[in-house]
Amino acid sequence: MPTVRLRRIDAGVRLYRIHRTGHDPIYFGPDGETPLSRYDSPDGSYKVLYAARTLETAFGETLVRAPATPHVLSTMVEARVRSELVTTRPLRLYPLLDAGVSAHGLSFTDLHGIDYVRSWAVCAEIHATTAADGILYTSRFDNRRCVALFDRAAAAIEAGPVSRVSISPSEAAALAGHFGKIYVEP
Repeated sequence: MPTVRLRRIDAGVRLYRIHRTGHDPIYFGPDGETPLSRYDSPDGSYKVLYAARTLETAFGETLVRAPATPHVLSTMVEARVRSELVTTRPLRLYPLLDAGVSAHGLSFTDLHGIDYVRSWAVCAEIHATTAADGILYTSRFDNRRCVALFDRAAAAIEAGPVSRVSISPSEAAALAGHFGKIYVEP
């Protein structure tokens, strides 16, 4: 693995999540051993929490899953809530953001695609060989920063002042509009 300078997010920084209503704001997943998301453990040996640096980016990463689809359905939004997390200590994050991605034999097509096999393998290598709390990466929808935190960093975050708040139709419409999508109610 190439030597990389870990990036840092300071203590007291707010992170944003849009998550299923049945999950806590601080949820490391997935349940079980089968990986589902971009930086999950390929063998289930550790769990990952996904968050974004902005609410818009959290919305995009969670609800704008198919770029060709021109709308965001209200039923998808209603099945989720928004929460804020706050870092309790500085986070050390392995950057998968820039030209260093190619040192892993990857391109941004690999990291932003829908086939996660290669990103799972790189994540497992980062988890096993570094002291990183997680991965710092770029959203595939608005080029802003996101984090995939390993469960070993659970003590580094706490629920913020906004926790499990429903997303109103007007808020959903504005967030969908950020991505050029239309919020559709039944």
